[in-house]
Amino acid sequence: MWSDQRITKTISILHRCAIMFRIAVDCMGFENSVSEAVKAVIKYAKKHKDLSFVLIGDENQIRPLVENKKYLNYRIVHTTNEIGMSDSVLTAYRKKDSSMYLTIELLKNNEVDTIISAGSSSAYVALTYNLIGKIHHKIKVGFMSYVPTVTKRGFWFLDVGANKEYLGEELYYLGKMANTFITSVFNYQPRLGVLNIGAEKNKGFEYHQVVYNLLENDKTVDFLGFIEPRGLIEGECDLLVSDGYSGNLVLKSLEGALKSVGKILKKNYKINPLGALFSANVIYQITKTFDYKNNAGAVVLGLNKLVLKTHGSADAKQFYSTIRLAHESLLNNLIEKITKECSTFLN
Repeated sequence: MWSDQRITKTISILHRCAIMFRIAVDCMGFENSVSEAVKAVIKYAKKHKDLSFVLIGDENQIRPLVENKKYLNYRIVHTTNEIGMSDSVLTAYRKKDSSMYLTIELLKNNEVDTIISAGSSSAYVALTYNLIGKIHHKIKVGFMSYVPTVTKRGFWFLDVGANKEYLGEELYYLGKMANTFITSVFNYQPRLGVLNIGAEKNKGFEYHQVVYNLLENDKTVDFLGFIEPRGLIEGECDLLVSDGYSGNLVLKSLEGALKSVGKILKKNYKINPLGALFSANVIYQITKTFDYKNNAGAVVLGLNKLVLKTHGSADAKQFYSTIRLAHESLLNNLIEKITKECSTFLN
């Protein structure tokens, strides 16, 4: 969906202006080890010298991994405390020395330009909402994630878990912000759809009808109407809007289905190795296309600053793609553009 080559081309222009972006990475509080986050930072920094990293976590684990990397511009914020996946929001607020809390404070105090965490989603939303603040009181914060399809473009999907419930107007605002994200960062007008159980206009709940009417009458978006889950992998839309509960269910179902397909292919390799040999290139292209790790990471839309979230089970590959998305968003002044767009349709 996005590429290191395009980022490098943009950077060559910015180098003349001596711009260095600062990215903070929460290296704790997720299912894998600290090293997965750090390895991604090391790999990305080697290709992109315009970045400065702040690594938040146990210095005894982080420093041995980075101290000999001369090209890496970094500093470490030491802590051994973290917010657990099962911790309540109240507990998260109390852990002011946790890696996640310290990461968010760096952004709040303008010490960095963006932050990334793989920690608890509920804690991350609550803390960023209260410490960073929203662009406007009428909007809700939403996670926007990329989903691969049979087309090269794939589609962007939100909300995939930040908020369970929305009013129709709130979903409309979310769609408008996401539309601005895609036009600003990827330079194309997305075909926008709303997730529903049927394509007919009268399907769904009351909020479905409200968001449908608002989008249908908005000439600044390319609105397709309601989209059923069965058409998503075919690439029926470029941007899909949903409440966070339904969105998270659909996203996890898609990820689970793709993993199952991979297991079936591996099983058949063993049964028929000769057939696997002749179809190896086709199978490679399929697995490459649908490997969500290549485009992992969600932008947290609706906040005053650039915040990104990656999977709680993220490995180095997923952290790398999330850093890449953060970098691309910074290069395109995403928050400034979304804030400007919000001022036009909210006032």
